[in-house]
Amino acid sequence: MVNLEWYRSFVEVYRVGTVSGAAEVLHLTQPAVSQHIAALESNLGISLFQRMPRRMLPTEAGKRLYNRVVVAIEALEAISTQMTLVDTPLLIRLGTPTDFFSEYILQQLPTDGKCLLKVQFGLAHELIQQLLDNQIDGAIATQKIARPELEYQPIFEESFWLVGPPEDKMPLPQDQRQKDLTTLAQWLKLQPWIAYSEELPIIRRFWRVIFGQRLEVNPQFVIPDLRSIRGAIAQGLGYSVLPDYLCENWVLNQQLTLILKPTQAVTNQIWLAYRKKERQSQAVISLLNWLKPHHQSKSG
Repeated sequence: MVNLEWYRSFVEVYRVGTVSGAAEVLHLTQPAVSQHIAALESNLGISLFQRMPRRMLPTEAGKRLYNRVVVAIEALEAISTQMTLVDTPLLIRLGTPTDFFSEYILQQLPTDGKCLLKVQFGLAHELIQQLLDNQIDGAIATQKIARPELEYQPIFEESFWLVGPPEDKMPLPQDQRQKDLTTLAQWLKLQPWIAYSEELPIIRRFWRVIFGQRLEVNPQFVIPDLRSIRGAIAQGLGYSVLPDYLCENWVLNQQLTLILKPTQAVTNQIWLAYRKKERQSQAVISLLNWLKPHHQSKSG
């Protein structure tokens, strides 16, 4: 029985004129291609080439066979190429913080099945390094880490809210808190705080912008996951500052209490980072199309 690979080797030797050239095109060894030709000649009972010192010259029988099989071989190769280009989903590797992925990116992902998305979770500096090492195609970054080979596109602006447990006992009504920040600050300093890290990076920035001073408290709970902080607040364990996309619906559903949504918004830009040389790649274009610039503002 004739093997299809024998015909592929025959067609390639016919085209390039040498066994070594055909082997290079087919990614085979020279002995393998030679064996294919010999097996095909033995099976058909004819000689297909004249073996010259530096070239394989097709015989008349070889020419006739080539004309009969080349169209079929090219058709098979075209099907393989088309399947690769059209039917194989595009692999996109994305690095992102866990909370932003689950609360925002998941809602933006397409459902057409044309892409395979591989997600890697991490902090901004970790993801940027993975991007530089070509381990991912794009990184969701909460800060711009300047590198000449990288480019950043803004995709989201988050605002920070001060939130507390659903059974909150604030000494000031909602409409008085922005007007009497001194009383609010004094009361909040006595409450238990839940922070992302011991340095309270989000909380202290919010406090400095809104209250004009440095917050000197030690967090009662340090939980390096914003969604878990949200859950801890809902259980009545303390107070914290969270981005609006994480707590807006929870406030609406009365799972959290909105302590302060300042008129002077405390915001942070979120970026999609990618390698400059790949700005026109299909992976980067797809990510930018999914993650179009957006600012959540359901509650005004």
